[in-house]
Order: sequence, then C-alpha cells, then structure tokens
Amino acid sequence: MNINAEELEIMTQFVHGLCINDGRKFSNWGLSRSTQPAVYVEPISYADVQAVVRNTAQFPTPVRPIGSMLSVTETVINDGGTLLCTRKLDAILGLEVDDCGRQVVRVQAGCRLKKLNIWLQQQGWEIPFQAEIGEATVGSVSVGDTKESSLDGPGYFSSHVVAILYIDEYGSLRILSDKQDDAAFYEFTCSFGLSGIVVECLIEVRPASLCRANVTLHAYSSPQALSDGILQLREQCDALLAVVILHQLACFSEQRYRTDVTDAALNSSPLQCEQYRLAKRQAIQHGFDGSHLPQPQGIVFPRSDFVNEYWQPEEAENRLDFQYYEHDIGMFGRVIGESYRFTKSFEKNTGFVPTGWATYFVYRPEKERKPFGIYSGGSGISCSFDPIYCNPNEPLWQRFAKEYNRVAIDTLGGNASPIQTQWLQPGDVSIPRKLARERFTSPYYQQFLV
Repeated sequence: MNINAEELEIMTQFVHGLCINDGRKFSNWGLSRSTQPAVYVEPISYADVQAVVRNTAQFPTPVRPIGSMLSVTETVINDGGTLLCTRKLDAILGLEVDDCGRQVVRVQAGCRLKKLNIWLQQQGWEIPFQAEIGEATVGSVSVGDTKESSLDGPGYFSSHVVAILYIDEYGSLRILSDKQDDAAFYEFTCSFGLSGIVVECLIEVRPASLCRANVTLHAYSSPQALSDGILQLREQCDALLAVVILHQLACFSEQRYRTDVTDAALNSSPLQCEQYRLAKRQAIQHGFDGSHLPQPQGIVFPRSDFVNEYWQPEEAENRLDFQYYEHDIGMFGRVIGESYRFTKSFEKNTGFVPTGWATYFVYRPEKERKPFGIYSGGSGISCSFDPIYCNPNEPLWQRFAKEYNRVAIDTLGGNASPIQTQWLQPGDVSIPRKLARERFTSPYYQQFLV
C-alpha cells in the first residue's frame, strides 16, 4: 500500500489515547483549583504525545503536561488549552548501566514515585530521595520543585536524574543528559515543563539501604529556643524532618540516621514502624488536623516504606494544603522569629493559626547543577519553613497565606515555588524566558517569565 505525504500527515495526527473535549472541568487533588481545558488527553505512547503537540487545531495552545494534579497552585489552570496527562505512560523499563558506568533505572514520566520505590526495593536498589507523597509522577518531579531532608546528597528529586527524553515544541523526540549536554540538561530540569513534555527519565540508583529513626515531641520557651533546639536536633542526626506547632513553640522531630543493621533488626520493630507510618500518612492526608503521632524510638525500615500514597479527598473532608519557602540555613533563627511574631499577631486579630509548619533541610549543589529557581544559590544548606492547613478553601487560611507571602518573600528574602507557593504576584518568582516555549506556556507561567 502506498501512502502519500498528505495521508501520512493526517495519520500522524491520530491519538490512540483518551481524548475528552466536552467542556468538563478538572480539579487538583486538594479540590482548591479547577480548570476547563478545551481538550484533556491521556496519551498511551510517545507517538500520541508527538501527535498532540503537532496538531494545534485539535489540541489548542498551550499544551500543559500534568501528572497526578497534586500542585496546590494555579499551575493546573489551562482554560481553553490542552491538558496532557501522562499517567498511562507509567512503565518501569528496567535497570541498566549508562555510558558513564552508573547504575540507572529507565522509567516513563507517568510512573508514580511509590510504584517506582517499591519496584526498586524488590530489585535491591533505591533512589536516595525519600518522597513524602508517593502519588507524584516521575516526569513532574524531574522538572519541578521538590524537597526532602535526605540522608545522602541533595534533597530534591531532579538531582538524581541523569537523562531525560522529551517531546519538543515541534513534536520531535529529544534527549538530554547530564554528561553530554551539561548546561542545557540542568536548565531543562528547572523548566516546569515549559521547555518540553517529559516522556522518559534515567535516574541514578544505588544499593538499597535501611534507615533508623527516632520520633520525639519537644517544647520550648521562646522562638529563639525553638530555632536553636531544631538546629541542635539536626546536628544530632544525619537528617531531620520537623513539624512545628509554631504558636505553641513546640515541634515533632523525626531524626533519621544511616544504618547498616541487618534484616533481622528490621524485623524487630515492624509493628511500631507500621503504626507510625499509618499515623504519619493520616496526619499528612488531613493536614495535621487533630492528628496524634506516636513517638517510636529506634525504628528501622527501608526508605521506600515511608513513601506513602494518599486517597482523593471529598469536598467536606479535611485535607493537606501548604505553602513553601526556601531560605539559607543561616536565616533559620530569623525565619522562626519573624514567622512567630506574624502568626501570633494574626491569631490575636482573627483567632486563626495554621495547624503546623513543615521544616526540611536540603543540601544545595554547585550553581551549575541548579542554575535557576529554588536551591540555585550555590553550594550550601537550605531550610524550608512551610505553613500547613487542613482546608484549602478556608478564607482565613487563604488570607494568612497571602499576607505571609509578603513576610517570607519580601521581609525574609525567601524563594518561592510556582507549584508549591500559592497567591504569588509577578516578581515573586522569576523563570528565565529562554526556558519557555509558546506551545507549552500557560498564562499562569507567562506572568513569571523574565
């Protein structure tokens, strides 16, 4: 059978995955943001993604890739455009050794982090990044903002990605790697999907290890004592995650330690581990509202066990909502002090306080490996101090978040994230215009281009 050029062009526009263009709305996980795209599409092949990008008539600009729609911000909004969901491109393609002799896993962009972590654990491997939310997809975290108080290496996911396959604005399949493309690769990992649609990643892995943790509750007499106490807790362990009840000057600390204990030790506290894992998952799911966390000591577990999945909440159900701000660790005392003063003043005027503040410590790499956005300040240690609440649609929470933006960003000089910091204004975030392609750039991102 002979196929002419016109027929071939028509065939390349076919999409075999799901296409919905009936005007329905789509919401993020927290049910706080919704959008009405012209088309929603779930490709089942790379050729599907290419056909979507090439066909501007059937799939209006902008084309925005989405995964599990977990973002709390307006990044999900693409009214009149095309939402391209990667969740059916979720295969784990296997372990291999790359050209540099590194052990890597090849995985498609729609694979959830929980699925990937479990698969790697079964093969005896792991990624050092221990995600709190296992519903996030590989493609989204490879080019977006993440945070983790990691035991080893930088505490953000894209630092472990060594190559990316993506579809460019012309519908061509491209590849970038850290060794062959250097600056272009690292810039792409800062692009939030504005430079191209990720379809596949190579991620460096290492032999699976165990983690030991102690969980404790602490109370302090002043903001200064609180900040000093958290930093001291961090010095006592290999990595620290803290959830601060700021208005009460208290915090839960999860001190993590490297361990080389045997599997026999792992089996010595399975009940404690599971009780704590389930309680922690419940607390995060519900935004730490009224949650009781046990305080186990010396629990030992594979890190993949604590990469949790979360159910889709109902409208009336308490659910996690949060803000995110990056600061240098040298600012930590001032961040605690200014945040405490603001929170107590807001409480006095309105009766409202957040349910908690998540605190992470992230190692920053050299500037060349993270040229833009958060963690781009060069080698050092960053901390985050992130207010949490249990209802994204509560007016006082929204007011608190908007007003605290001005404290965290303007007064304290914190870096915000377009996918994790709500109610941003133009100038609060700067994304280099050279990273953005018109085909992939929604109005939300347009306002941040410089």
